[in-house]
Formats: sequence, structure tokens, C-alpha cells
Amino acid sequence: MSTRTCLFALVVAACDGGGPPVEQGPPPSDAPQPIAGWPQRVGACVGEAQAPTRLLVTTTDFATGGVSAVDLADLAVAPDVALGSTDAKPFWFDGVAYVLHRYGVDALDVLDPDDGFRLLAQRAIVAGDPEVVSANPHALVVGPDGRGYVSLFGAPEVQVWDLGDGDDPVLEGRIDLTRLADADGNPEASDLLLCGDVLFVAVDRVDQDKSLVPNELQARLAAIDLASGAVHDLDPAAPGAQGLALRGTWARQFRLDPADASGRTALVLTTGLERVDLSSGTSEWAVADARLQAAGLTDYRQPQAFDLGPGGDDIYLAAYRADFSEVAIFRAALDRDEPLVEIAGGLQSVEQSLEVVGDTLWFADRAHGASGLRAWDLRQDPPTPLPGTPLALGLAPYAAVALP
Repeated sequence: MSTRTCLFALVVAACDGGGPPVEQGPPPSDAPQPIAGWPQRVGACVGEAQAPTRLLVTTTDFATGGVSAVDLADLAVAPDVALGSTDAKPFWFDGVAYVLHRYGVDALDVLDPDDGFRLLAQRAIVAGDPEVVSANPHALVVGPDGRGYVSLFGAPEVQVWDLGDGDDPVLEGRIDLTRLADADGNPEASDLLLCGDVLFVAVDRVDQDKSLVPNELQARLAAIDLASGAVHDLDPAAPGAQGLALRGTWARQFRLDPADASGRTALVLTTGLERVDLSSGTSEWAVADARLQAAGLTDYRQPQAFDLGPGGDDIYLAAYRADFSEVAIFRAALDRDEPLVEIAGGLQSVEQSLEVVGDTLWFADRAHGASGLRAWDLRQDPPTPLPGTPLALGLAPYAAVALP
């Protein structure tokens, strides 16, 4: 049992261990009332690793899985430093590596990156509703106090974990997201940003009976007050609670905007790239969706992952072709109405596996018979493949995160 006190008024028995709104499900009777309006004060957000030197890559053949580490200086690969699964995503916060095993496995691993990624602990991720088949944890963010937040795609909740002792993670509570849900009672929460005492959650609100098609044209960004556990409601007149309506569909990746030294502006990949001012709750296009459409990226499912270029004036975007036969990488200028430039094609990927470190673009490619970690020298125009790559990782790569 953690010695910390549960802080959430809507915790569910867990201290042991835009268009018009879519149809809402009934709110839980024990959830706190939503807070009208956007958060008044937003702290600096938890960001990515600074000055990365390594990549941690999950791998899988969709029957089993592993975790491999890559030293970016000498291209040395340490394959299978930890066990993986068929749907595993790596994370890193404050010197600790984590692997979130998602659909059907539902577990969190804590790894020590300074000791060969030795497994410190593993905990099951179980939804509060016993009828949920798979909690399907989707994302993790850990604050400076060691408290971690895990979003569930399979149930209307964010779990709160005490990760201060890596050897003994403890489930502290569950933040109920039912007020954000559509008619199926689940808002399908995914990516997370932790900014002081506010947790931002990408709310997908998809139709689980229709191949996860979004029920709204505009993605939603929900804000949760961590002191009370209440969600912020931008439209109190509508049933349930409404998050910020973004400009595009399906928010699939967050990165902090390096141009904002305060750490309160996020770049959000939807059907374009949006710059969201988290202090004011406003969004504008940094790369308009029309520019992606002009490059043939007309389906909301095509954009997959992005990262900032070395100078911060452009991004590199991985996206499916229109027929989903392969993945290509494009360069797109920020805030300038210029055509996207394709720099590589013939790739395969099913998760976010694109990282820019220094002057090098890294991409974990699953191409049949030629899978591995590919790299391009961004000092060249067009970027050229880095000698010695692709790097074999054992099984085909799945998802990647940069580590210091």
C-alpha cells in the first residue's frame, strides 16, 4: 500500500493497489461535477528526453515480442534486452524506462536503463469494470513527483499509479472519464500530456462497432483538474462534458512546441499538425490539413507520426499511402504554405516509430525481408541514408522512444 493519500474525489475504489456534440452516455452518479470552462492555470508540461543518445524499440512478429536498445553514436544494437508483446509501446521519464503492453496483454513494465534494462517490476492494468475484456492501456505520462497516469482505450478511465519506487508500483486511483463519453459510455482515451496540475487527454470517441471510425469530425482534447478529479467542460449546455474541439480528426500524437520556452504549447498531429496553446485552449494550424491533402493524404487514418527537424522550422511526417500499401516520409515546413516534400517511401510501420535526434532522422521500418532501424542524414538535401543502416533489431520493430 502506498503511503500517499488518494487525491481524487472521483476515485473508484482503487486506493488498494467543431460539430455538435455526439450523443452522450449517462454520467456516473459518483463522479464530481465538471468544471465549466478551460483551466485557469496550466503549468509547464512534462517533455521528452533531452539530448538523446539511445533509442528503445519494441519489436514483434505479432506472435511474440521483444525490446531492443540502440546506441546512436556507434550504431550498436542490444537486441532483446527485455520481453515485449504483440502491441507494446515504450516510454521514458526521469531516468526510468517503461513498456506499456496494450490490447489483450494489459500490463506495465518498469525497466532500469542503467542496468541493461533489467525488469524492476511488472503490474497488470485492469479496468475498474470487471466486464471489460481488455483495458487496452494506450499511453503513460509520469510527473516529477513519481505519480504516473495511464489512459485506457478500452474503459472510461485514467489510472493513477505511484511509480516513485520503481520496484513496487502501486495503483492509487482511477479518474472516471464517463462524462466525456459518447453513447457507448467510453470516450476511448489515448495520448496524454501532464502540465502541472492539469492532465490533458486525447479523446477519440470512436464507434467500436464500425472499425473505430470517429463519431466526430473534430478530435477532442479533454482537460482534467488533478486536485479534484473533475473534467473541464467547454459547453455546459450540452449533455456530458465537452473537451476542446481541435481542427482535425483523431489526435494521435503530442510533442511540445520547442518555440515556446514556457512548455505550455503542444504540437498535435491530427489530419494536419495543430499548435495548441494549452494556457488559452486555442488551436491553429502549423501544417494545415489542406497541405497534407494536396500530397495525397486525404484519409484521416493516413498520418501516423512526426517529429521536429533540427532547426525547428519544419517537421518530418510518416504517413500511409492512399491505398495503405506502404508508409512514406515527408518534410513539411511549419507555418509556411509550401508543398510537402517526400524524402523516402517503400516503408512499413503500424505504430509511432519516427524520431529525429540531432541531424539524423530515425525510422523503425517493418518492411518484409528488410526490416530494421533506418536513418537519414538531414544535413543533406535531399536527406541521404546513413551508412551502416538499416540496423537489424531481431524481430521487426514496432514502436520507438528516444532516451538520454
